[in-house]
Amino acid sequence: MSKIKFELRRGSDVIRDGMYLELSISGTSPLRQVAEVFYSDITHEFFLTCYEEKIPLEAVEKLISLAKTSLPPVRSEQ
Repeated sequence: MSKIKFELRRGSDVIRDGMYLELSISGTSPLRQVAEVFYSDITHEFFLTCYEEKIPLEAVEKLISLAKTSLPPVRSEQ
């Protein structure tokens, strides 16, 4: 298991028209973003972007898993 501590941050991107979940290294200033999952409101697709090499697989798996449940919009049944 990796000794590097990571944090996740979710946000909305009005320019790209969607939401993102960022994976960053904790305690870095400025914050060092290593990967991102973006959900497009236009195409309803997920996109993974890695900004660094050699990201621990466990961190990428957690990022993808949480993105699948926390990024797509939830539609209420009427």
